[in-house]
Amino acid sequence: MKITASAIGLLAAIPSVLGIWPIPRTLKEGSSNSEVWWVNITPSGNVGPIVSGAIQRYQDIINKESFQSPVTWNVTQVPTSGSFGGVAVSVENTNDALNLETDESYTLDIPVSGQATLKAKTPYGALRGLETLSQLVVSNGASKAIRNTPIHIEDSPFFPHRGLQIDTSRNYLSVSMIKRTLDAMSYNKMNVLHWHIVDSQSWPVESKTFPDLQKNGAYSAKETYSHVQVKDIIQYAKNRGIRVIPEFD
Repeated sequence: MKITASAIGLLAAIPSVLGIWPIPRTLKEGSSNSEVWWVNITPSGNVGPIVSGAIQRYQDIINKESFQSPVTWNVTQVPTSGSFGGVAVSVENTNDALNLETDESYTLDIPVSGQATLKAKTPYGALRGLETLSQLVVSNGASKAIRNTPIHIEDSPFFPHRGLQIDTSRNYLSVSMIKRTLDAMSYNKMNVLHWHIVDSQSWPVESKTFPDLQKNGAYSAKETYSHVQVKDIIQYAKNRGIRVIPEFD
């Protein structure tokens, strides 16, 4: 496959907003393209454990994703006039309380060259901004780029509750599958997992008070959740800005 010069021009003109999900409230962009080889994300001041973990996670997500084209392709890169110099993340308040009133707003500024800045009022706003950054870094032939720089984004969710429900009483899901679902939710900036954990079909969760519920009520001894696993899932979700709401019937 070969991309013509006219096609390259068309690709360069595509608004960055079309590559961001959900679409941000405010986006201003320029007409340059910035080359990206390695994304270095650094905290500016105290950002707290939630953001510190997210910084490492998003560095890995962005830098380990390969955009190397197959050797059979002849892909011409979009010309770049600047070089992305990483991003500095700052948070006004490191309180990690997470509820419907939590402020998830953020401001992201990416220059044509040099260091970008991500500012948020809470750790969870920083998480949403880091996700937006990861979506802006795109394939550019054998390398990567951020198109249409400089970019200025001011964003916050339209809805305080953006959720998904799973039902492990009728369809058991392994811990790894639940975590994979939480990852997917974070990529879509969702913030609530409704976990329908038990029902008349099965009781997979450990009960200290009534241990026979799990012993006799689970589909099998392998299709259960210990207290340690439940706590692990809840913390895994919180690290991604997601509240877990359990339902016991």
